[in-house]
Amino acid sequence: MVTSRYVIGALVLIIAIGSLVAGCGAPGSRQQAGTGIGAVAGGITGGLIARNAGFNPVGGAVIGAVAGGLVGSAIGRSLDEEERRQLALASEMAAEQPVVKSAPPKKVQWKRTNPQTNTVTASGWVVPKSEPYQKPDGTTCREVTQSVSKNGQTQSQDVTLCRTEVAQADGSNWVIPQ
Repeated sequence: MVTSRYVIGALVLIIAIGSLVAGCGAPGSRQQAGTGIGAVAGGITGGLIARNAGFNPVGGAVIGAVAGGLVGSAIGRSLDEEERRQLALASEMAAEQPVVKSAPPKKVQWKRTNPQTNTVTASGWVVPKSEPYQKPDGTTCREVTQSVSKNGQTQSQDVTLCRTEVAQADGSNWVIPQ
């Protein structure tokens, strides 16, 4: 039986590792956000898997946090400016989808084509994972899943997007909160 002391310790460790690993990207960058989100999600998942398998959940959380941080960082780092813009616009379209109780949310697909060679350099999709919700400060947020394929590799991550009053440089009104 795992005591709450171990669970709390594991969560503190996950957040600390996520913060340290997230510092590897440029401040405010999608790479940094992806690293932090991936580390936290990986840490929680690793801890749960280890606990359910009868192993030390803290060790599982540490391994999961490192692995999740690396995957999340790779998504943000591998995309060029136009690919990031396409991902941001698809994310905004997914976040703006109305909630239809009788139908699953739709995937918003995107792709970046090199105009000189007419080849796809990256592609992916974004789908809402939750209904929109209000934070205590009144900000509207929504969970989405982003999937990116580039150079023969596909990576997915769940992110929280929050609506801003002013459009960002990529044209989106939805940002990953820091």
